[in-house]
Amino acid sequence: MLRKLLRSFLYLVFICVCVEVGLQGFYYFAAGDFLFSRGAVPIYAREPYAGFGNRPGLSFDHRTNEFRAQYYINRAGFRVPRPEVEYPLAKPSNVYRIMLLGPSFAFGWGVNYELSLAGVLQQLLQERRFAGDKKIEIIDAGVPAMPPAPQLSWFEHVGKDYAPDLVIQVVYESMVQDATGPLLAVNEDGYLVRPHYSPSRHESFKKVATVFYGWMLWTDLRSGSTVHSSGQGGEFEPTQPKVREAIQLYKKLASIVRQAGARLLVVYVPDSFRIHPEDESRWAPEIDPRQVTFDAAFVRYLNECHIPSVNTTQQLLESARGRNRMYYWLDVHWTPAGNAAAAQAVADYLTGRP
Repeated sequence: MLRKLLRSFLYLVFICVCVEVGLQGFYYFAAGDFLFSRGAVPIYAREPYAGFGNRPGLSFDHRTNEFRAQYYINRAGFRVPRPEVEYPLAKPSNVYRIMLLGPSFAFGWGVNYELSLAGVLQQLLQERRFAGDKKIEIIDAGVPAMPPAPQLSWFEHVGKDYAPDLVIQVVYESMVQDATGPLLAVNEDGYLVRPHYSPSRHESFKKVATVFYGWMLWTDLRSGSTVHSSGQGGEFEPTQPKVREAIQLYKKLASIVRQAGARLLVVYVPDSFRIHPEDESRWAPEIDPRQVTFDAAFVRYLNECHIPSVNTTQQLLESARGRNRMYYWLDVHWTPAGNAAAAQAVADYLTGRP
């Protein structure tokens, strides 16, 4: 009896191993990379002012089961459309220079440069003659996972020397951003890591192919349900400590940009499930239905404080009609359509279109 149970157990283990190997192989051939490296890419380098930045001189082929994108980083750490593109500190007289700051949504994660926010916005502003006869030049200084506070330090010491005419700060998920420095570092292999941080069991299990694909199937089946959570948000109140701290960060950013002789535009980007309600079931513990109105009120407040700000939510919602994906389902960054919608919202604001 015991021998029979042992034989059955070993047979079950053998089947599980075969399924796991098969699914890992399927992911590799579908994405061109291993499942355990999904979401972690070696594209970073240490930077003295922001703590980390894009690795200068990088050429990286980013492949997942949802997209394939080529990233080129020039010697200054900016994302560029071609490896040879560099930007002189001295701005040519016939150029209107825009510097794009922010995290992965500013960087253009998951799309080739010409389909990114920077690429599409440059084309739209040029077509609409935003700067008259001048050439529109966008320096994409976006860095994946970069908070505003450390990048502000970088801009104050480095970025302002490029003499931009306009600085666009992209803010993702919440307008309340931490005003302290980064809690991330770069290891010797170019990966972004959290010091003294160990991955949770939940994160580790999702690198197992059977768990990963089982989770995808389960969330897909639940995608029709609507989830509501009381959350920890609330009404926008400028006197709340964290809100007040965030407001001071934006005011400091506006002041430094103004001292550099440029204009500032803050661009707010919502979570994917704010645009695609069918994705809510995957994020149930994190959802606060009041976050949308809170951030909208924050954007209005900044405009009242004479800090020009754009909320991309409405444009993304309109572009998502007909079940058009603005965000990748799993990766939750903008698709090419999402980048185009956000670029249109920014271009409409800058050119005065309703």
